[in-house]
Amino acid sequence: MTGKFTGRRRSGVVFVAVLMFGLLLAPAAVWAQEPEPVTLRYFTWAGGAAAQHIREDFIEPFQELYPHITIEYEAVSFGEFFDKLLTYYASGNAPDLMHMSVGYVYDYADMGILLNLQPLFDRDLNEDDFFMEPFKAMRYPSMEGGDLYGIPFAFVMSSFYYNQSMFDQMGLAYPDDTWTWETISEVGKRLTRDTDGDGVIDKWGFYSTYDYKLLEMVIRAFGGRVLDEDFNVVVDQPAAVQATQLLVDMIHVDGIAPPVTADGNRLFREGNLAMHVTNISDLTSFREVATFDWNVALMPAGPAGRVVRLWPDSFAISSTSQHVEEAWEYIKFVITQTKMDRYSGARKVPVYKALATSPEWLEQDQLPDKMVFIQQVAYGDPLEFRPNWGEWNDARVGALRPAWMGQEPVLTGLQRWAQAIRNAISRD
Repeated sequence: MTGKFTGRRRSGVVFVAVLMFGLLLAPAAVWAQEPEPVTLRYFTWAGGAAAQHIREDFIEPFQELYPHITIEYEAVSFGEFFDKLLTYYASGNAPDLMHMSVGYVYDYADMGILLNLQPLFDRDLNEDDFFMEPFKAMRYPSMEGGDLYGIPFAFVMSSFYYNQSMFDQMGLAYPDDTWTWETISEVGKRLTRDTDGDGVIDKWGFYSTYDYKLLEMVIRAFGGRVLDEDFNVVVDQPAAVQATQLLVDMIHVDGIAPPVTADGNRLFREGNLAMHVTNISDLTSFREVATFDWNVALMPAGPAGRVVRLWPDSFAISSTSQHVEEAWEYIKFVITQTKMDRYSGARKVPVYKALATSPEWLEQDQLPDKMVFIQQVAYGDPLEFRPNWGEWNDARVGALRPAWMGQEPVLTGLQRWAQAIRNAISRD
């Protein structure tokens, strides 16, 4: 019995040896099939120099790694992008890969035209490698617990710039993490001056506006919201009214802010504005023209805590794409870069922690202190960018401008805006 088993075993060994020898002589295709050529259609609003940077810093290096993938890049203006995207879908000719705005991801996911990317993210990536706060903006149906229908590659945030030279002239300490929104009103009075004695203020303490980069963030810091989790409009409730009143009072009671018709960025660039909340991306223009010392500080806190509005630039994949894996490979390639690209560059925070905390991105030999941006991520929140955000965001100007001009009560303006938001949501 033992002998029979041994004979069979030896025969098996000989068979395997012959098989392996045959395979070694077989064509390489037996071992690894060449991937089929694939063409990815990539649709975006990034044209001009931005398109060149995307092509040279991302597309061409990606295609070197994956020579079987050809990327056809099409860019139109932001104003044309979404209408044309919907036209592509309606005609059955949707792109595979696209840039996706935070203001549209909820609506497009709701329409079923974006692919759920959560399974791919869970399969291939580790949350610990990324700043996950901006990812909330790409979740559907809920920012807190929904799945990812877009993947951020970089993000911007509201940032608190200040003119160090103006603080030095008045012997004032720079803003720090103890500051509140009320502190701005108090310190701003010391910084607002008529420097040439002509009876006209030419140095201002702060710039107050109803712009989304400031207003919603202050409302949330005071414990209010524009929309609650169920999309009920609550921007005309007491906490939101209190926060808004503080901003309007900076112009008409405290006198530390210029009329809302003024250009806050220009005032800051010219050295005539002590404190200014605007986009992190504006650091580029401030670097180019500022002739004074300036920096950034942590965003002031409100009664409900410190809140920093942030919002990402993101990718999405069409729900009808036949090349999901190839499009996903491109997304992974872009979001895990360890070298600073020229498209987002220094003016946006990479979602990949390894790049965002690198000496190359931090640029410690230049203003401002970009570590503040990294610290602010912990307080970051996309806030309300949904649903039908584009329409109700546009309505804020007509609704709120009269209150900022001192022509009517704050509550009246907020009630008008609240109704415009309800109308927009009901048409969604």
